[in-house]
Amino acid sequence: MIDLHIHSTASDGSFSPSEILNLSLDAGIKAIALTDHDSINGVREVMKIGVPWPLEFITGVEISCEPPSDFPDNSSLHMLGYGFDLESNELNSILEKLQKARFDRNPLIIQKLNDLGFNISMEEADEIAGDGQTGRPHIAQAMVERNFVASFDEAFDKYLGKGKKAYIDKYKPTCKEAIEIIRNAGGVSILAHPGILKDNKKFSIEKLIGDLRKLGLNGIEAYYTSHTHEQTTFFINLAKKHEMVITGGSDFHGSLNQGVNIGVGYGELVVYDEIYTSLINSIETLHSKNNSLEILEKNINYKFTNQSLLLNALQHRSYTNENADKKLEDNERLEFLGDAVIELCISQLLMEKSPNKNEGELSKLRANLVNEPALASMARKIQLGKFILLGKGERLSSGREKDSILSDAFEALIAAIYLDSNFDNTYSHIKDLFSERIEIITKKVTEIDHKSKLQEIVQKTEDTSPVYEVVNETGPDHDKIFEVVIDTLSINATGVGKTIKAAEQNAAANALKQLEKNNQ
Repeated sequence: MIDLHIHSTASDGSFSPSEILNLSLDAGIKAIALTDHDSINGVREVMKIGVPWPLEFITGVEISCEPPSDFPDNSSLHMLGYGFDLESNELNSILEKLQKARFDRNPLIIQKLNDLGFNISMEEADEIAGDGQTGRPHIAQAMVERNFVASFDEAFDKYLGKGKKAYIDKYKPTCKEAIEIIRNAGGVSILAHPGILKDNKKFSIEKLIGDLRKLGLNGIEAYYTSHTHEQTTFFINLAKKHEMVITGGSDFHGSLNQGVNIGVGYGELVVYDEIYTSLINSIETLHSKNNSLEILEKNINYKFTNQSLLLNALQHRSYTNENADKKLEDNERLEFLGDAVIELCISQLLMEKSPNKNEGELSKLRANLVNEPALASMARKIQLGKFILLGKGERLSSGREKDSILSDAFEALIAAIYLDSNFDNTYSHIKDLFSERIEIITKKVTEIDHKSKLQEIVQKTEDTSPVYEVVNETGPDHDKIFEVVIDTLSINATGVGKTIKAAEQNAAANALKQLEKNNQ
């Protein structure tokens, strides 16, 4: 069972991204996509905290689009995007524009409701939205809570839906623009819940899908909570006719869409595992067509003389193991060299930038620049992820978004540039990539080394150093989660992370919080 249409508090859902992960595990779901409205903040949060094994995850978003001029009585079409690069400038730009349009519209809706006699405030809707982006669903929920309407649906049917008394339109890209933006970000575009669209003599859903296919639409959400069996069959056949991808999901929103449960909708929805596999294969095919190494070379502003070095830098161990008959070399030796090259270049840059800092201060600055999350961030900056060659298991578990894989590939890429040219050229490239980050971090160290801070406190009190113990590890070899405990200063703290070092930092941070609380 899979669910490729889920909303979190990053848009108009009532559960946070981390809660969505736990709900999915509890429901026995194999794979999910978080598809918040006009936002990928929830996806970013998932990538930051990590996807718990054995759940599989794919990047997703639901973009509101301007319908065709002959589209009947609907405010918008919804375009789902999957498998895209989170760092796509074009995608992030359009999402920011859509979020601003939503933000600007909300007070105007509230004003219309006030004019209609409803004493409701923007603060009430914002409180319901919490940390997510406030929208019409939260305003509708506020109306229900104030007993202005009997239900969520009544709020939309009478006041908030298109053409109703409190409706305010907002900016939306055209379907063509949305499809192109998703494609340019390396993703596939899917028409969401076509069964809820109106079909009449002047307008045919079949014609719409055919027209969108010509614009580059990749697929149809055939399996959907409110689709009838006949509708599902119709859309499956239509997708096959146009050689399109078939997807499905519940459109789960939590309490804001009561009765719809994650994975199963109203209870009868079943989206088969093969749907997810087919989607992943379609994304891989798209990537293989569009990911010419010339694009990567353009991203890093460097043309390789020896292309085999570049290829070697992109070959993850999972890929070489899966293709053992080809006798390929993985990128781990290059990763080893790249780590040293980056440290040397960053050390020189820091000495030039901060001539008055001592060895200890410089070491702390370098540690904030040369670490797994920081190097993964650099990898995303040059959109390295979509070029990395992975085995099937890593591909299906969103390997291209994992910090560990991205940082390792970035180190290997730097080593490849060094071997293909010289130190001066490599130094110049690292300077260009890291200059902004170095400028920020030399003014203010933004990341705290919790272990060092805790050790300083402990050694002032005791003639010893904190001892960290790994007490548990879960998940497969390629995606382990470590649990570490520390017992010091009469405090017992636990930390988790995808590496032992990360878990130790988390444990130290929790210990510092307990110390601070005890000292209050």
